[in-house]
Amino acid sequence: MPSSPARVRKGEPIRVPCATPTTRPVSMATLLRRADSLTGRAFLRRLSAAFGWRYVAACILAYGVNQGMGEKFVFGARQYYLLDDIGMTSAEYGRVAGFSHIPWQLKSLFGLLSDTVPLGGMHRAPYMLIAGVLGLFALGMLTALPAATVSAPLAGFLLLLTNVNFAMPDVMIDATVAERAKVRPELGAALQALCWGSLGVAGVPAGVVKGYLIEWYGARLLFGLAIFAALAVMVPPLGGWLGETRRAAASRKGVRAMCGEVWSHPTKKVVAASAALVGLYSISLGVLQLTVGRSHSELVDSLTLGGNFGLTTLLYLLLRRVDDCLARAAVFTFLSGVLQPYSSVLFEWAHAPAADSADLRCRSAAACAALDAAVANGTAPPPPDGSLPCGWAAAQQLPCLSPIVYTWVGVVSSATLAGGTALYATYFQTWSYRSILATSQAALFLINLLDNVFVARLNLRFGVSDVAFIFGDEVLVGVLSRLQVRPAFQAYACRCGSPPLSLLSSPAAGDALPHLRGEALPAFRRGVHVRPLYGALQLWIRRRAVRRLGAAPLLRRRRGARL
Repeated sequence: MPSSPARVRKGEPIRVPCATPTTRPVSMATLLRRADSLTGRAFLRRLSAAFGWRYVAACILAYGVNQGMGEKFVFGARQYYLLDDIGMTSAEYGRVAGFSHIPWQLKSLFGLLSDTVPLGGMHRAPYMLIAGVLGLFALGMLTALPAATVSAPLAGFLLLLTNVNFAMPDVMIDATVAERAKVRPELGAALQALCWGSLGVAGVPAGVVKGYLIEWYGARLLFGLAIFAALAVMVPPLGGWLGETRRAAASRKGVRAMCGEVWSHPTKKVVAASAALVGLYSISLGVLQLTVGRSHSELVDSLTLGGNFGLTTLLYLLLRRVDDCLARAAVFTFLSGVLQPYSSVLFEWAHAPAADSADLRCRSAAACAALDAAVANGTAPPPPDGSLPCGWAAAQQLPCLSPIVYTWVGVVSSATLAGGTALYATYFQTWSYRSILATSQAALFLINLLDNVFVARLNLRFGVSDVAFIFGDEVLVGVLSRLQVRPAFQAYACRCGSPPLSLLSSPAAGDALPHLRGEALPAFRRGVHVRPLYGALQLWIRRRAVRRLGAAPLLRRRRGARL
């Protein structure tokens, strides 16, 4: 029988027995360990114990500060600086942007050069220091020079040097990571996570604030902030943080012997030759576009088109000596960039200039009236000759999207990469690679045609604002693009037996060629009435959409392959 409850005397406090604890109280040491795990301190301590804190800091400075923050600032300011401050057209912008991206196509050559030609007895640190010095010079010039004094070739050259500052340290750090992963293979993935994690952690806040800084202070401030990124990448080589041991300077015979070793190896020889071919073509095409592209646009466009497909053929013939499957994978990657041109014509039409820009297209009627009064009173300078009327874009009801909007579009675009990966891993594992690629390509084709709705302003008739439309478009394109890329690499990895990434690095010119190829079409110029612009925009939209379907035939079925 259950015992009766004890009687409580009058005036006596009621005592409730405490429940017996089922777990031990968490100690302060446990809380600190959990905090270290959540903040990444334990991860950094583990890598520092294995490789030294200086090397860990070098990876963070190169990937996080220089690339994560510096790239966000420079690439975010570039369009506003070239289009609004200097006053380039979209075609001119494409030529300059394509020329400035050349260093990314030379990454394989940077790696081969640092492997075979040491400077001062070291293979990595001197090249990293040279890149930082070039970036410091270029960013200082972009910050200090008035925009009116900067020509298109000068802007392209300075922006090319900033990309050397980003691309060359990337190669040097990757090489040191590979060297350490051979010694400690169990920490190879952790080193990669350190590099890519620092890139994302530092890049997100920089990507968020860049639009606000452009909106309030203009594009040149971002170039000034990127100077600190170039300074940061100079610290590891100056401080000896890469852990290199200085050796006796190699003689010419020693350098010649190392080069001969590369050319005597059949696979290394093919990769080096393809990298040299792509680098030479990228430099030649960039210089051609930048120097005579404006005066002989039709000739240069024809040479660009023929050169792209000629280079594709040569790459395939070179790489098939190693493996036909890998050659197809490399050509697929190359054509995916070449056949899908990039153009800033839509951005030029839709964006609102920065606050300090002389372009007054998006000013309100009240702001334009106040400016006219100030000019009449002599308190403000008159607009330059040949400039368009104040507020013409706002009067035509063009989007006039602010830099802040484009900043958050970029943030959403980064987030959609994870969404596309999750969608592929969750719902498309049972699909064949060919089906995923065909479906995603067809969907991207249709979504690109939706830009006609945006240009014709039909979205406003359906009650969809410009901001909502561009955000929705970015989400769909980002998810589908990720869904398209992931199975392509896995398909070739399954068919070829190993991931083709080592060979795909050499034909990476597809990253810059869309800028050059995308401007080989009629782009509108300043001073033209806004209605003729629709034809150029819609022509570019249709061409871009159709070219989405261009590289798919390279996925050829092989027996036993899940395609």
